[in-house]
Amino acid sequence: MRKVYLLTLSLVLLFIFPACDREQVSDTVIKEVTVTSKGRVIQSIVMPLEKNTDLEEVSASFQSLTADPDVSIPYVKLGEIIQIEFSDTAPDSYNLTDYILRDDGTFKYKKETATPVNVEFEDKIATFKLDSNMAAFLSSDSKDYEAGATIRGFRLTGEWVDKTKEITFVVRTDAK
Repeated sequence: MRKVYLLTLSLVLLFIFPACDREQVSDTVIKEVTVTSKGRVIQSIVMPLEKNTDLEEVSASFQSLTADPDVSIPYVKLGEIIQIEFSDTAPDSYNLTDYILRDDGTFKYKKETATPVNVEFEDKIATFKLDSNMAAFLSSDSKDYEAGATIRGFRLTGEWVDKTKEITFVVRTDAK
């Protein structure tokens, strides 16, 4: 009887501890950086960045966001403010780039069409206004001009004293 009891207890603990670990990892990611627009949270990925990161690796983080069935890509109306809040300290230097994406998260156009975005920092909060991206007008497909049909990926690279990280997030918006 004791063996059955110990076996049952072991199985219960086996399922409880991994669940607790996943919860802690998720809390860490959410607390490190929070991206929002009009109070809606925009799912983001925060990763350490190697100095020689190529564009394929950048595209991979966009692809993982668009492929995840649990992640809903939010619609953000042109002209709305997007806010990036850092839990600890803001980066010492940063660069925000805007890409036009396909539905699968790959780049729709060449890297030369990537657009730098002006960001305003106040304490630990970065904000920018979602303006139209001129590359969105390169498409000859009329469906790309429908409401919410433009998928845009944003990549913020930040440098702190001891580390470099990238924050990526994806939104749906209009071409114009």
